[in-house]
Amino acid sequence: MAGPVDDFVRTATQPRELPSDPIEAFDELYVRQARALTRQAFLLSGHRRVAERAVRWAFHQAWQHWPKVLAGSDPTRTVRATVYEYALSPWHQFHPLRRVPQAYSGPPEDRAVLEAFLGLPRSYRAALLLHYGLGLTLPETAAEVECSTEAAAGRVTHGRVALEESWPPLREHPRRRRGAVLALTLRELAVAQPVRPVPPLLVRRRSFRTTRLWTRASLGLTAAVTAATVLTLVTAESEQPPKKPAQVVPRTFAPAAFPGASAVRTTRTSEEGRDRRHAEARHSRSADRAYLPQLRSTNGRVDLHDFQRNEPEPGRNS
Repeated sequence: MAGPVDDFVRTATQPRELPSDPIEAFDELYVRQARALTRQAFLLSGHRRVAERAVRWAFHQAWQHWPKVLAGSDPTRTVRATVYEYALSPWHQFHPLRRVPQAYSGPPEDRAVLEAFLGLPRSYRAALLLHYGLGLTLPETAAEVECSTEAAAGRVTHGRVALEESWPPLREHPRRRRGAVLALTLRELAVAQPVRPVPPLLVRRRSFRTTRLWTRASLGLTAAVTAATVLTLVTAESEQPPKKPAQVVPRTFAPAAFPGASAVRTTRTSEEGRDRRHAEARHSRSADRAYLPQLRSTNGRVDLHDFQRNEPEPGRNS
């Protein structure tokens, strides 16, 4: 008869195909994997609420893209990757209640193992849990963590060495048996965690509700941005001051004046004004004021034939 540890290891693989009905397939996958994934997330994060939220988020994402998940080769691996990503997210350290692991109420020896395991880097925790906790091979572990087989082997080796230094009881066993001891320890520590997953129907309803809220929020934000843009354009057009008609400034010619003399400002606006300025310039008796000649000539038009008629013809007076 299979025990809890065997059931925990068996959840790492997908023994049979899921039903053809989408809802039945989702419910079966959730019932089969929810407990084990919650326990794995607890070992990775050290917080029960984070573990529960990681599983709910993973199945929410899976239900949103369920046809694509079913079309994949292994839906279990897809959901597990999302759980691991959420549980190992570095953003949890910014939460004041998640910066340190949650106090473990189990036996002291289990608490020591959990504290040593949580003290490892995130990549080492994921590799050790997949390889020793779930019994995956190195190529399968590499596929799960999205790295090469050599990199996965390096993470497993370095992680076990670091765990041996922080957890001395592991070094008491022979080197060839340390891997088996670590695997059994992680599995027993995982199945010892009490887990109460919610029904799959509630998960699907929450997923629908979350999607509807996000859709409404997106539409509301889009409408608010559009209204703000239109209001800004209308306000900017209404607040513009009316343009004043351009004023034509007449050109002025200031006469040159001697030092100490008052300057006279003249403006050429019409023919009458020009004649008046000529008359004033001719009758002016001020010795300290100089006349500024006009740029335009005032001489009358003279024809060349007039000069030719007045000249005497050669040989007539001789």
